[in-house]
Amino acid sequence: MERVELNIPSNPIFERVVRASAAEVGSAFGFSTERIEDLKLAISEAVNNAIDHGNRRDVGKLVAVVFEIDGEKLEIRISDEGGGIDKVDIGRHTIEEANLEAGQLRGFGMYLISELVDDLEVSSSHRGTVLTLRLYRRGQP
Repeated sequence: MERVELNIPSNPIFERVVRASAAEVGSAFGFSTERIEDLKLAISEAVNNAIDHGNRRDVGKLVAVVFEIDGEKLEIRISDEGGGIDKVDIGRHTIEEANLEAGQLRGFGMYLISELVDDLEVSSSHRGTVLTLRLYRRGQP
């Protein structure tokens, strides 16, 4: 198993570091350019969620990103140090006009992430939230 670990402050500028790392890891894993773009977008959404919603942009709190290559699987874990979240409905994929006007797009990012990766898990407690993304070399396991 090969592993890369990053810890960034909860400042959106550092999301670029994670996205660049995702591109390099995806390339090393042998993904196509299109698949790497999906990976970068999914990671970007997940890291921004962790910064904005999890750690509430508190630069004293870290977002940890761990990439693990294990055979045919690339697993990425994005962890924040926030207070946790209620159950996330990743099935919500419509943007209702009223919610859009109120600026409420919460939940749509999770749906987007779930569409870009092969497998998504969310684990949350009062100590923070962990998103686990899995991408397989040949699609579904």
